[in-house]
Amino acid sequence: MPIPIPQRPSGYRLGNADAPIVIEMFFDLECPFSRKGWQTIFQIKQAYSAEQIYLILYPMTLGNHRQSWDATKAAIAVAGDDPSKFVKFVNYLFDHQSEFANEAFKDQTQTQWHQLLASYAVDATEWSDQNQFIELLNSPEIYSQARIPARFATIRGVWSTPTYFINGAEATDLSSQSSLQDWQRAIDSLL
Repeated sequence: MPIPIPQRPSGYRLGNADAPIVIEMFFDLECPFSRKGWQTIFQIKQAYSAEQIYLILYPMTLGNHRQSWDATKAAIAVAGDDPSKFVKFVNYLFDHQSEFANEAFKDQTQTQWHQLLASYAVDATEWSDQNQFIELLNSPEIYSQARIPARFATIRGVWSTPTYFINGAEATDLSSQSSLQDWQRAIDSLL
């Protein structure tokens, strides 16, 4: 089945689209390596101007992270089309990752997970109605939006997280273990 043409480009975008460096990050909200890589990518964002770095963030779900799919849908539901809301909520989810990662949540139900996500939405954002949030979380619209970056990852050959691309090429020398200085060496050589 082909990817449906999205109403807007896939991913959440930060910076100037004309920047000479485009960094794409594919990440999983339940992945501890993605959490570490997320922290570094925002150090990079702070180290460079919006005129130098254009950042595109793609949430995806790895098969061994059973809570990730609904966490991705929750982040999309919270954000709408606003990248800053997306980043704020993803930061919140990563800060609370130990509460819902596989082992911590293994004896819980999907209903309990949705209720926890709704409480996160209320705590971290302007959402005030948990039931309304759960309805949106389970809506066909959010389901469709969450499928697009996951399928896009498959087409791009992404099978682990985090995976980074710089100017369209996979940055195989950069990983969640890479430091800000490692990233700066790669970026500065391109500026």
